[in-house]
Parts: sequence; C-alpha cells; structure tokens
Amino acid sequence: MSKNNEMSLFGHLDELRKRLTIMVVVTLIASAALFTKVELVLDYFLAINPGMELVFITPSELLVVYVQLSLIMALIICSPVNIYEIWAFVEKGLYRKEKIYIIITLIFGVIFFVAGIAFCYFMVLPTTLKFFMRIAVQEITSMISIKSYISFINTMLLCFGAVFEMPVLVFLLSKLEILKPEFLRKNRGLLVVVIFILAAIITPPDVISQIMLAIPMVLLLQISIFICTIVDKTNSKKLTEEITV
Repeated sequence: MSKNNEMSLFGHLDELRKRLTIMVVVTLIASAALFTKVELVLDYFLAINPGMELVFITPSELLVVYVQLSLIMALIICSPVNIYEIWAFVEKGLYRKEKIYIIITLIFGVIFFVAGIAFCYFMVLPTTLKFFMRIAVQEITSMISIKSYISFINTMLLCFGAVFEMPVLVFLLSKLEILKPEFLRKNRGLLVVVIFILAAIITPPDVISQIMLAIPMVLLLQISIFICTIVDKTNSKKLTEEITV
C-alpha cells in the first residue's frame, strides 16, 4: 500500500471518528435535556393497558427506565442529524444512481418503520397485554415491574418496525439486481413457513401476538413480490434500451 493510500485511509478513519463523535455528543445532550420529559412517553406506554398495576423492585429500577426512555427519545429526535452524518460520510463513495436508490429506500424505510410501530402500538400491544392479564390466576398477585414492562413494549415496537421494512429491503436488493422475483415466487411457501417461525421467535409465547405479526408479514411478502416484479421489469427495460443504443 502506498503512502498516499495510507494517508487516505487514515483520513477516512479520522472523518469517521469525528462524525461518530458528533452523533454521540448530540444524542447524549438531547437525552439529558429530555430526561425531565420522560413522563410524557411513559404515560403513552401506560395507556396501552390502563388496568395493569406496575411496581419497581429495586431502588434504581425507575431511574434506569427513565434513562432508557430518554435515550430512545433522543435517538428519535436526533435521527435527522445522525442520518446526515452517516450520509455525509458514505455518499462520497457512491454513484449518482446509488445515491438516488438509497435516498428512496431511506424515505420509504422511515414510513414503513413508523407504520410498523403504529400497528404494534394500536393493535398488537393492547390485544397481547389483555390476553396476558386474562390468564392470570386469582390466587397469585401479579407484580409486574416497570422495567420489564417497558422493555417488553420497546422490544415489540422495534421488532414490528423492523419487520415492516421488508418491502423496502426487497426494493433495494431488486434495484441492485441481487434479488429476482422468480426466486420469491418459487420459494413463496417456504418463506411463509419461515415467517411463522420468525414470528414465534420474535413475539412472546402466545398464539395471538404470533398470528398478529405473521399475517402482516405474509401480506408484506406479497407486496414485496409485486415490488420486486416491477423493479425487475424496469431493470430489464433499461438494459434493453442500453443494448439498442
């Protein structure tokens, strides 16, 4: 490796360090500022199942929950800054078409992620929590800790948000000609089985939440196949035009 290449590599690493430092500092400052506003988010989480009584079983548990929620709030609010810093570092090595594909993927990725969170918050979590409360035994007093409750909700929201990214990921892989619609159609049955297995792993051990995750995933699979087909036709048409020219 030449000296110029080494300097170039060190330059990239230095730039990456600076941008990561900005992201961490901005997020931590926002987290500290939002610490006093955690109760607003906590109220929304508690409103999912108003009848559930929560406790904290260690002196620091409530503080840990507040720190966790303030950090999540900071990550959400600072996401434009963090995305810009990542983009500013990555876009220098991308072609114009690749930049367009990534921007489109990013925009729709945010939309689908928010849709997954909304579906989980308004549909899945209330149903799942009510199911858990129904199977409670009268002779046993439930003592659900606030930390386990918040962790459960955060995990569910994150999982549903990530699962709803399926069409976006398929679009990007199709545009890059890594994924073909023939593969998805041929393995549709196997993919459905994999979806139900993943739903059973991701969700709590109850049939209701598993089904409520699996059904949207199957629908998203159908949407993904349609998107992949459209993108593949577009790629083939462009290739034909380039050959003709």
